Amino acid sequence: RVKSAVELKKEETITPLEIKDDMQGNMKEVMFQKTKELEHWMAEQNETEEPISVKENIDTILDNMQGRYSSRDLSLSLIETSRQAGITYVVYPKKKKMKLKKGLRLSKLTLVYDELSKPPKTLKRSESHGILPGQKKFLLKVPLYERLLRCPSLPLCLNFDKFAQSKGKIPENSGPQTWALDLFSKPKQKKTTPRETVVKISVHEDLSERVKKTPKIELSDSLESGLPPAVIRHYESEVEILTEEINSKKKYPAFLYCRRGALYRKLGKFQSAMNDLQEAILLEPLFLNAYWHRHFIYLFQGRINEALDDLNYINKYNKNNAEAYFSRAEIFRGKKDSTLAILNYTQAIKCKPMDADMYFRRGEMYEIENKVLAIDDFSKCIFYDPRRTDALFKRGMFYYENENWIAAEEDFTALLNIDPQNSQARTYRGRVYFKRHFYKQATQDLSIAIHLDPNNWLALYYRACLFRKSNPLRALQDYSVSALINDGYENLSCFLHRGILYANLKLWLLAICDFEAVISLERTIILAYINIGLIYLLHLDNYIEATWYFSEAIRLDPMYIQSYICRAEAYHKLHKLKKAVRELSCAIHLQPDGIQLYIIRGQYLLRMKCYDLAKFTIYQVAEMTKGLIELSPIQQALIYSFCENHDKAIQVLDGITSNKPEVTMYALLAKAQMKAKRNKEAMRMFKKALDIFSHSDKGRNAIAASSDCLYHLGLCYMEEGNLQLAFDSFTKAVKADPDFAEGFYQRGLCKVKLHKDSSILDFNRAITLDPKHYQAYLSRVAYYGLKGRYSKAILSCNEAIKIYPQSVRAYIYRGVLKYYNKTYKLAITDLTTAINMDKNSYIAFYNRALCYTKINELQMALTDYGIVLLLDAGETVTLNAFINRGLIYTELEQFSFALEDFKQAALISKTNVSLCQATAICCHRNKEFEEAVNFFTWAVKIDPCFLDAYIGRGNSYMEYGHDEAIKQAQKDFLKALHFNPVCTKARICLGYNLQAQGKFQKAWNHFTIAIEVDPKSYLAYEGRAVVSLQMGDNFAAIQDINAAIKINTRAEFLTNRGVIHEFMGQQQNAMRDYQAAISLNPTYSLAYFNAGNIYFHHRQFSQASDYFSKALKFDPENECATMNRAIANTVLKRYEEAKEDFAYVVESCPFWAAVYFNRAYFYCCLKQYELAEEDLSKALSLKPNDALVYNLRAEVRGKIGLIEEAVADYNQALDLQERASVV
Repeated sequence: RVKSAVELKKEETITPLEIKDDMQGNMKEVMFQKTKELEHWMAEQNETEEPISVKENIDTILDNMQGRYSSRDLSLSLIETSRQAGITYVVYPKKKKMKLKKGLRLSKLTLVYDELSKPPKTLKRSESHGILPGQKKFLLKVPLYERLLRCPSLPLCLNFDKFAQSKGKIPENSGPQTWALDLFSKPKQKKTTPRETVVKISVHEDLSERVKKTPKIELSDSLESGLPPAVIRHYESEVEILTEEINSKKKYPAFLYCRRGALYRKLGKFQSAMNDLQEAILLEPLFLNAYWHRHFIYLFQGRINEALDDLNYINKYNKNNAEAYFSRAEIFRGKKDSTLAILNYTQAIKCKPMDADMYFRRGEMYEIENKVLAIDDFSKCIFYDPRRTDALFKRGMFYYENENWIAAEEDFTALLNIDPQNSQARTYRGRVYFKRHFYKQATQDLSIAIHLDPNNWLALYYRACLFRKSNPLRALQDYSVSALINDGYENLSCFLHRGILYANLKLWLLAICDFEAVISLERTIILAYINIGLIYLLHLDNYIEATWYFSEAIRLDPMYIQSYICRAEAYHKLHKLKKAVRELSCAIHLQPDGIQLYIIRGQYLLRMKCYDLAKFTIYQVAEMTKGLIELSPIQQALIYSFCENHDKAIQVLDGITSNKPEVTMYALLAKAQMKAKRNKEAMRMFKKALDIFSHSDKGRNAIAASSDCLYHLGLCYMEEGNLQLAFDSFTKAVKADPDFAEGFYQRGLCKVKLHKDSSILDFNRAITLDPKHYQAYLSRVAYYGLKGRYSKAILSCNEAIKIYPQSVRAYIYRGVLKYYNKTYKLAITDLTTAINMDKNSYIAFYNRALCYTKINELQMALTDYGIVLLLDAGETVTLNAFINRGLIYTELEQFSFALEDFKQAALISKTNVSLCQATAICCHRNKEFEEAVNFFTWAVKIDPCFLDAYIGRGNSYMEYGHDEAIKQAQKDFLKALHFNPVCTKARICLGYNLQAQGKFQKAWNHFTIAIEVDPKSYLAYEGRAVVSLQMGDNFAAIQDINAAIKINTRAEFLTNRGVIHEFMGQQQNAMRDYQAAISLNPTYSLAYFNAGNIYFHHRQFSQASDYFSKALKFDPENECATMNRAIANTVLKRYEEAKEDFAYVVESCPFWAAVYFNRAYFYCCLKQYELAEEDLSKALSLKPNDALVYNLRAEVRGKIGLIEEAVADYNQALDLQERASVV
């Protein structure tokens, strides 16, 4: 190097020795010492039970040396090994032969485990190889350039103090320069120390029972401590000082014995430590530190109960010892007693509320049963120690599992800011980005995760999913590497997606291999069977194999319709049409409303020549779609064609052609063959017609006929998919007749399918040749509309309107285009024009109603829907009009009108369960519960497995209010649960039903089941909170309502929590919840009412009156709020307002005794005692045994001079009070 090194000599600084004495440090020391003791015991057992001969020992050492030493040190190692064995000759290792080996000896097995458990070697060289990786296979020995190269460069800064400390420090009588020269001039000594046998007990899981059983550890003073030399010297010096002080007896010896015992324990002298600690406890029984250090010795011996006794003794006299609680928690954690561990962690946290590690340890225990509480603890751990990566990862995983993507992303990001090399966090953050559709960020994170951990198969799999569409080859590479790393069940999706990718790349055999791998991992994956069958069916033409795979899929899941359809097609390919029809019949049985299934079955019946059955099938489809088919002699051929009896239709035309062999009949026959999908025969007939035309006169009619044949021939080619030949035919047609506008129009359509840029030119040419070609304009409109160029399409509509200004259809098209263009007011203008032209155009009214709905002109939309229903609209339009108008009425909360619309819609579509359900819901909201029950019953008859109908009918029964109806509701809820036991909605309704019957424990059980099925069901938490409150368990109620609020913060839940706080006597917390509910939903009247009651009880009558007024503003029918406001106004001497409120409540609830009692008090305040006496008499007639009413009436009668009656009332009140006290 050119530059000199930095200054080697620095001022000596004495750094103080820092020694930690915390609970976890002590536990680590104890466990280390215990491990060393067990290793020593294992070594002794091996030496006594399995003595190894000298020859075997040499063989063992040589076998281990072959993998440990390089070839250049082999001779030296052999010499050293021979010396260790005590022989004078060298024993070379034998060559290994392939033969049956006996099981490994215990000593050899421990050496193997020792080697395997060592950490990997860190790469320390900084130079590249001088050879390419591909050249290694040609080398038989390790050359020089492949050996380990050390970095020749010096570090940026030489730390001479650290180097000197590692060499034992500089002596005081020598200088740094002299010491360094002496150090480097000394000759290096050869290491001859035999390699120690290290046994790790944690890896011997397959040894005998002798090894598995933990031995009884005896205390000794010869155990290795594992402390640094400086610390050991410091401890030994302290022990000497303490020993001198104990011998001198100048200080109280209990403290000295305790300190020396603690130091002995750290030095590994457990017997001396135990003696000193016992002596300290004997001298001072309340010296808690001695018990603390003794419990570590008990833990070393495995005497858990004695250790717990010491900790209990410490906690008995010191309730705030956090370390003792923490140690107890760790002991119970080791015993897998999570409850006691959590309790002790909690006590420790109370003593040290800012210790992050305690929160984390308690969170780990909470993870076993209650992850919500665990996350709370992890959050507190992060709050007190933001750099706790383990807590951040656990909380991020919780959010990830609960699909809280934003919170999970924040936690993983915070973790990566602390530890950017964490591959697992990178992987999960990438998955979070994947879920949030941030594909670029997901790709970056997954790529970094793979770079950090090349064996991260999960990151490779998700990155492949990201590349599946954009870069299939790269995705294929990632899938393959992921499958190579992990080919087990947990990576099953990798094989499945790679198979799909191979199928997209048309690598059929590779795709089949992957799908078969999926089946070998999980034999119930139906998708793999279906995909293999489709490959054999559609691409490899192996129909028998395809049939077998489809049959396996049906065997695994007999309800999967796609399997039957695919197997039917396979049978069709094998010409087994009967089996194909049978498969489709099974599919129709599973899906009776699948019209396409009927059509396919009709086609198969046609090929079987079962014309009647085929015709019946087509008629059945027509009936399903409300189509009408009429037979007539003239339309016989068309009917045959409609029924796909093309042979019969062609036969009829053949007869006509044989009787009348004209060119036009050949063309007609060709067109019939086109309709029969016999395009090749049709093309042959058209060519025959063209050949006839070529030999005929070339007149104008012949040219037109030739152009027509070429035009239809082009249509045949289009049907066959030969777009280029079709394009050529249309070109010939327009060349034969350059004024053939329809030919240009069809050629334009053909160009569109060929993706040619000049397609629009043919449309324009057609319009130029025939400016009144209405279909051409509309086709151009459709072309621009499909391209999403609505403005261009509107311009074409404008041209069509110019040609034919009275075209209602053009105005409707333009209005619909403007609707899609989101110019709703302009669309309304066009549709209004169409309506003015044709007052009976229900299509225009219907679309204009849609536009009015979009601009929120709901009344105008209702008017248009009403007109549509008055006109003779089709059944589909009428049905949609009823449904849309009902939805508008529902949005306007006019449920009576919505009910009538839904009723009419249900009568039109009598098999639509959704309409029946909507009708029943409207009946329920209109409090027409019997009608609601009828419609729900109708829905059940249509679909006996429709769960919502059972649940809705049960809720309607609940509103009846009597016991029989409640039992009937219970039956409906149970039936819904019978069909789907995991239906949380039915389970919650059943819980409320049982609550109404007073069966609180059963209701609580069902709410609990609902929570277990769906942990995010806030309604289940709310229901269980209400039941717990009724059962008197306020703490459980507050926990459940808190859980519901965490899932979904709603004003109703906050109000309920306020009520629970009131039952617990925490009115301040209750008021806080009510205020939060009001801020969340300012129109929620119940929160105002409950808050007003709290103000009322605190005699804040003005605020109470204001809150009662707000409650009545949003719920005018709340009689309780009205009466409470009347009482508050009475106290505030607002007598007129109070009088109005009492009058309203008496009118609304004439049989409520409390109203008359409170109004009597109001009259007393006004000194209108006669009226007060009347109200009190009325109250007693409604509630005869109320002592309070008798007492107040006695006072009133006394004031109006009715002394005897007053005395009688007083006596009656006293009698009632005595009876109440006796009861």
